[in-house]
Amino acid sequence: MPATASQIQYSTLAAFAKREHTLVFAQKPRDKLSMNEDLTQRRAAVFVVATPIGNLDDMTPRARRTLENADLIAAEDTRHARKLLTLLGISGKNLVSYQDHGEEQRAAALLDRIVENGLSLALVSDAGTPCVSDPGYRIVSQARARGISVHPVPGVSAVTTLVSAAGLPCDRFTFIGFLPARAVALQQELESWQPASAIVFFESARRLKSTLAVIAAVHPGARIAIGRELTKLHEEIVTLPIAEAMLWVESHATLKGEATCMISIPEMALGEGVDADALLDEARAGFARGATLKDLLRSMKDRGLKRTELYQLLLKARQ
Repeated sequence: MPATASQIQYSTLAAFAKREHTLVFAQKPRDKLSMNEDLTQRRAAVFVVATPIGNLDDMTPRARRTLENADLIAAEDTRHARKLLTLLGISGKNLVSYQDHGEEQRAAALLDRIVENGLSLALVSDAGTPCVSDPGYRIVSQARARGISVHPVPGVSAVTTLVSAAGLPCDRFTFIGFLPARAVALQQELESWQPASAIVFFESARRLKSTLAVIAAVHPGARIAIGRELTKLHEEIVTLPIAEAMLWVESHATLKGEATCMISIPEMALGEGVDADALLDEARAGFARGATLKDLLRSMKDRGLKRTELYQLLLKARQ
C-alpha cells in the first residue's frame, strides 16, 4: 500500500529528528541545564518553548535540548505534547497539564514545586509560541513576580509566519488574537480599526465567512491575507481584496480548524475639494452633543462623500 502524504511527512520528520540527535545533541550543549548539580545549589527556572505549528523541521535544536533536559514540562494538552516528544525521540519526561481554566491556582502550585526542589520547568502550548493567544501568561507573570528566572526559547508563531508571507504593509501591525464572537462586540472591534493600519487575528473556519462579511461592510476597501495549514503539506496563503476573499471562502466550503488572517486598512481617500479637517471637526462636535453614528450618517450625507467614505471619517472622528 503506498504511503499517505501524512506518513511521508512524519517519516521525513522522524529522520530529521534522528539526524539532529546524531549531529547536534551528541555534542555538549552550551546552554545544557546542570542536571547533576546538588538540588540545594540549583535555582528554579522557567523556559517558554516555541514548538512547530505543523512541520517538525521547524523545531530548533535549542528548543529540543530544553525539552530533553527540563525536569518538568507544563503542556496545554499533555497528549499532544507527548506525541511531539515521541517524534523528537524524547521519553521519560514528567508532564503536567495547564489550561486557561484554573491556571491561576495551577501556576502557583507549579511554581511552588519547582522552587522547593530547584527544578527547571519548560512551558509549551499545543503549537507555536506559548502566551501568544495561548495559555501560559499567568505562569510567566507569577514567576517574574517571585523572582524566578524566565527564559524565552523562540521559534515559530502563526502570527509572524503569515505576516512574513502576506505581501501586505507590515512595518507595524496589531495582533488581537481571536475576534469577539458576539455581533455587537465584533462590530465595535472592527469600528476601532483605523485607516492605514494592519491587524492580525485568528478566526475559526466555520465563522470566517460571516466575519468577512462584517469586515467588508465596515472596511470595504480592505485587503486581507488568509493563511491555512501554515507550514503543513497543504499550506495555502491568499491575499485578496475583502470582496474577493469572501468569494474565496465560499469556494472552500470544507475549511476546517482555524485560519490566521491579516487585514490591511487603506488610507482614507476623500474626493477632490472635500475639506477633511472641517468634516472631522463637525463630526466630533456632533459626537460631543450625543449624536450617534447613525445620526451623523444621516445628517452629513450631503457633504460630498460616498457613504463608505463618510463612515470611515466618522469612525476616525469618534476615536
